[in-house]
Amino acid sequence: MICAGDSLSEGGETEVEVAIVGAGPIGVAVAIRLAGRVGRIALIESGDTQFKPAQSCAFFKAAQIDDPRHMPTELYRRRMLGGTSSIWGGRCTPLDPEDFAPARARAGWPIAFAEMDAHVAEALEFFDAGRPEYSAASVLPRHPVSLDTSATDLIVDRIERWSKPTNVWQKFGATLARSRDVTVIHGATCTNVVTNADGTCATALELRTASNRSHKILASTIVLACGGLETPRLLLASRGSRSCGLGNEHDLVGRFYMTHLASDARNVGALCFANAETARAFDFNMMPDGIYGRRMILLSPAARQREGIGNIVFRPSRPPIDDASHHDPVLSAMFLARRLVIPAEYMRSLAAETGVSSLLMQRDHAANIVAGFPRLCGFSIDWLRRRVFATRKLPAVFLYRKDGTYPLEFNSEHMPNPESRVLLGRETDPFGVPRLVVQWQMRDSEFAGICQAYRVLAAAVAKSGLGVVRLDPDLPGIVQRVLVPQGGVHIGTARMGVDPQTGVVDQNGQVWGTHGLYVTGTSIFPTSGFASPTLTAIALAFRLAEHLVWRQTAATQAR
Repeated sequence: MICAGDSLSEGGETEVEVAIVGAGPIGVAVAIRLAGRVGRIALIESGDTQFKPAQSCAFFKAAQIDDPRHMPTELYRRRMLGGTSSIWGGRCTPLDPEDFAPARARAGWPIAFAEMDAHVAEALEFFDAGRPEYSAASVLPRHPVSLDTSATDLIVDRIERWSKPTNVWQKFGATLARSRDVTVIHGATCTNVVTNADGTCATALELRTASNRSHKILASTIVLACGGLETPRLLLASRGSRSCGLGNEHDLVGRFYMTHLASDARNVGALCFANAETARAFDFNMMPDGIYGRRMILLSPAARQREGIGNIVFRPSRPPIDDASHHDPVLSAMFLARRLVIPAEYMRSLAAETGVSSLLMQRDHAANIVAGFPRLCGFSIDWLRRRVFATRKLPAVFLYRKDGTYPLEFNSEHMPNPESRVLLGRETDPFGVPRLVVQWQMRDSEFAGICQAYRVLAAAVAKSGLGVVRLDPDLPGIVQRVLVPQGGVHIGTARMGVDPQTGVVDQNGQVWGTHGLYVTGTSIFPTSGFASPTLTAIALAFRLAEHLVWRQTAATQAR
């Protein structure tokens, strides 16, 4: 059943066995897995059935962001049923085994990699992303890459998989609506987690609608699946029994805030393939199971351990679109049309390379389009066929270059740092919940590690015979100018720990000291890796659902 928050009785109560806060991918995954197995379920979404930009901005906007490189908190997020799955790109790559293990400058996870990996196949199916096969040799046999086998520092056999991309509400909304034991409540914001007098047991959720109607959901099990920023905000704001908020007796909620460290619209260095045709192996290619995949460029774990480098991926990219010297009609068309086809929230990430175009720049780009018009037409037809009108969409643009030279982008692990954090400010949102203050930080050692990673990559590529990596003499200066925290990635703010002194939640995601209150999603990750965290978050959501079923079965048998 689906109902609007304003249809609930003013000041009334609804009793369920499990209440889930957040109907984005994580919350939907938990609800789908629990349906028919644990009794009555309430899936609660602050937003409505459709995205409303003004309301979403008013809800997610931070009171303060200390580092200007950090994106506004309202960007790349959707307050609606399905959440950000309505706009995500669909990249489906799990974290690596080494991301779970202790390493230099960080601790590992309190659970083994295998506990997450056991649910990756289900997570891929959830997103329509095929099977858990990530070897390029197996799934992209038509695009081999031959390397000198002595080049042990370089790995190019791993791939990334892509979802359609799948909007989880479009896929599962009808199923949830038909479910007899699931009630989806939209347009109702959770403003407080209620506990017993000493905060040792979660008992209810307080909801408020845009029309100021209040309602309470009574539940013995509460799951917070509202993202890496909203989860700590709600925990910190729930002060009914503890003035510090829930799970925060050791001042850990909101700390260890991680994103990914990435290059902005500009890139660092360039990879010149020894054979220009080799670049086709690094394009978005359709695999035998009908899924798009793309080969990655990685440094081996041994190389990264030896050099003290975090987990990092490199990808051949396109030249900056603003510089018409690329003589590419497609890039010039992208430049001239960018304000028509790129959503406003993404324009900031392109500002460094686009700026305000002059008449001279427009003339040069127009000349590229005229000179390469036949190629532009061919590209446009292919783009319409494989992206605009396709159900499974081509993930992005990758343009072949005759000289085999491509700029390199990076996406790097962000190390957990207790001083990188979010906390509550004095300003409140329309529902009276304090807005966040974002104090995102990056250590100098992480910046130095990215620079060293490029140097190691250059040596490894040359040794392998893949080609040559050209680096600017002022490598640190280039990295400093392009490095940004990746927008939309919010990790670690309610981390797992082996005890209350090291984490906000235990190995099963239950908040230390508050029985029946669980957290799932990227906020519980103790490390960030380089991989898009969504797939791993879904795998952990399925793991939590199985734990909740087991817990209820055990409790029933014990009666």
